[in-house]
Amino acid sequence: MIEQLTLEGRVGIGSNSIEMYWPGTSVSFHLEGKYLDLQLSDNIGESEYALIVDGEEQTLIIRPSIQKSTIRVWESDHIEKHTFTIYRRNDFSKGTTTLYGVETDGILQKTPPKKKWIEFYGNSITVGYANEDSTGSDNPLYTNNFKAFSALTAQHFDAEISCIAKSGIGITVSWFDLVMPELYDRLDPNDSTSKWDFNQKTPDLLVVNLLQNDKWLYLYSDNENYRKRIGNIAPDKEFIIDNYTSFLNSIIAKYPSTDIICTLGCMDIVKKDSPWPSYVQEAILRMDNPQVHFLRMPYLAKAVHPSVKMHQEMAKTLIQFVEKNNLL
Repeated sequence: MIEQLTLEGRVGIGSNSIEMYWPGTSVSFHLEGKYLDLQLSDNIGESEYALIVDGEEQTLIIRPSIQKSTIRVWESDHIEKHTFTIYRRNDFSKGTTTLYGVETDGILQKTPPKKKWIEFYGNSITVGYANEDSTGSDNPLYTNNFKAFSALTAQHFDAEISCIAKSGIGITVSWFDLVMPELYDRLDPNDSTSKWDFNQKTPDLLVVNLLQNDKWLYLYSDNENYRKRIGNIAPDKEFIIDNYTSFLNSIIAKYPSTDIICTLGCMDIVKKDSPWPSYVQEAILRMDNPQVHFLRMPYLAKAVHPSVKMHQEMAKTLIQFVEKNNLL
C-alpha cells in the first residue's frame, strides 16, 4: 500500500501502516475506480481529515474512531479517474491516526512528489485554530488547517507543507507542558524519544510564527506553566531575544542553506505600539544572517482567533513577501 501513496509532512511509516499526527499531514494518490475505502483507527478519536478531490475540499469530514474500522469516503456508479488527498485538519493533541489500508475496486497510483517544500513552525494561528467558527466562540471543533495561511501559501506555490505547529505553544512558555524547542525535532510529537531525520531532505523555505503565547502568558505569572518555565525571572527584552535567537539557531543548524521568514501576527502581538516585533527584528539584526527575514503581518484578529478570511489575507501577505524577495 505505502508504495502507492505520496506522503506529505512528518509521517510515521510502519511495515503495513502509517501514522499521522501533525496538522497539514496528508496522503495523496490517483484512483481509477468506483469507490474509495479507508481502513483507519485513532487512539483518541478526535482527529479530523479533509477529503480533497482534484484539489477541491469536499464537505465530508473524516473522523476515525478508536476502533479499527473501514470508512467509505467516496463512490460513484461508474468508473472515474480522480486525484485524492486525505488531509489532517486539526492538532496532534486530538489523536494519532493509523492508516492501515486504502481499498478500491480499481487502480491506485502514486502522485508525483511536489518540487517545492515549505516547513512551518507555529502555534494555533499556523494550525488554523477555530478558523471556520462563524459564531465568534473560538471553538476548536471548527479548526481546518487546509484553510490556514500556512496551507494556503503552500497551495499557491504548489509546495509540499510540513506544519510543525501546536495550539497554545510558545518558545519560552506554553499553555501546556511543552515548548517549541522541545517539540520541533520530533517525528511523533507525543514521544520525546521519536526524532525526525533532518537529513532526509531540505525544505526550500522555513516560516516561523511564534511568541504570541509567550506574550499572553507573561501576563499570568501565577500560571502553573509560567511558574515552571519562567519562575521568578522577569522576562525582559534580553530574555526574549536570547531565547528566540537560540531557537532560530537550532533550526539553522539543521537547515543551514534554507531561508527563514520570521513572521508575527495576525493577533495582538502586532497591534500598534506592541514591542514584540522590535524584539524579533533585534534578534535578526544580531544574528547578522542574510537568510533570515522579518515579516510583520497585519493586525486582523482583535477578538478571537483569525477567521478563514483573515487567513486568506495573511497568506496573501506572505506570498507577496516570498515573491518580492525571490525566496522560492
